[in-house]
Amino acid sequence: MPPPFEPLRRYFDFSGRCDRTEFWSYLLFVFAVFAACHALIELPQGEHAYTLRVIGNLLGMTATVFLFIPTLAAIVRRLHDIDESGWYAVIAFIPLGVFVLFPVMLLPGTGDDNRFGQERRHA
Repeated sequence: MPPPFEPLRRYFDFSGRCDRTEFWSYLLFVFAVFAACHALIELPQGEHAYTLRVIGNLLGMTATVFLFIPTLAAIVRRLHDIDESGWYAVIAFIPLGVFVLFPVMLLPGTGDDNRFGQERRHA
């Protein structure tokens, strides 16, 4: 499965590793989903604007519920890739904690096998 969709395939999998390519391409996909929902909410004008806004809100809420677990699992696996405990993902739930995790998610993986598994290699 292509890297952006790998976290969806591993929906409830909090074990193993997730390299930077897989993680950031998945987050780009998530951003695109929410950008499309936001466009449905903000851009419509005219006769059907209210209906499109309701649809955009419903799609956005559905996407939030559906993508929460695989996003959290991807963050945990990304932390595993840099040989850190997945429990550090709890920082994301602290106000402004995402800004602490962001630079950590940019770090390269260990480059070799670590206690969380083998290095992931994409074909």
